[in-house]
Amino acid sequence: MAEISQGVNSVDIAVNILTFVASQNGQARAIDIATGCNLSKSRLHKYLVSLCRTGMLCQNEKGLYLLGATLRQLVESRSFEHDPIRDLNNVLLAFRDTFNHSTGVVVATDTGLVLKHYHRSFRNVDIDFLPNTPVPLHASAAGQIWMSFSGVEAQDEAQADLINQVKMKGYAVRYNPTQGIPGAQSIACPLLDNKEKLIAIAVTMGFFSAEAIPHIASQLLHALAPLY
Repeated sequence: MAEISQGVNSVDIAVNILTFVASQNGQARAIDIATGCNLSKSRLHKYLVSLCRTGMLCQNEKGLYLLGATLRQLVESRSFEHDPIRDLNNVLLAFRDTFNHSTGVVVATDTGLVLKHYHRSFRNVDIDFLPNTPVPLHASAAGQIWMSFSGVEAQDEAQADLINQVKMKGYAVRYNPTQGIPGAQSIACPLLDNKEKLIAIAVTMGFFSAEAIPHIASQLLHALAPLY
């Protein structure tokens, strides 16, 4: 049983390494992987050697680790069932693990926006949300994204200005606390298909200062880049 448990743990670590590299726009330094996956350099080295040997990762001339040919073949295989929401959820899980910010996947349903997945940060907070928790449309960053990328018409000039700003920046921000939404502030980014249709909304939430928000938004956009 101990050998089985150790084997499962090794697979978990390998997947975490691959997920972290994917979240860094498909390339990362060993030191960043070690920090992001909470591994010692010596232990990480063993996994990197194995993952490179099997083609799951490769290393370029600058020493960066990239997603390898074997992994790309698996992704591009016709038998592989592509699920963009699952992929987004995995990226947001890695984002939570890396930056210690709560994250979530918001999707649109017939009854409104819902928080489909939620990953609580490791900070000392007592906020938890069940799957499919409703998300307010007019008082959330996710709602701003939905209004900006779902094709709805602006109701007034102020809303039109907001939509234009969100599209220009690529993200939306809720600066003030709102009942029913986790965290005091939240940042949301769209996940679009190749026809620019909104698939889902990535959200990170927490107690962010106004100065930190642009940097965190940039980190989130960077993490989502491999999904496009």
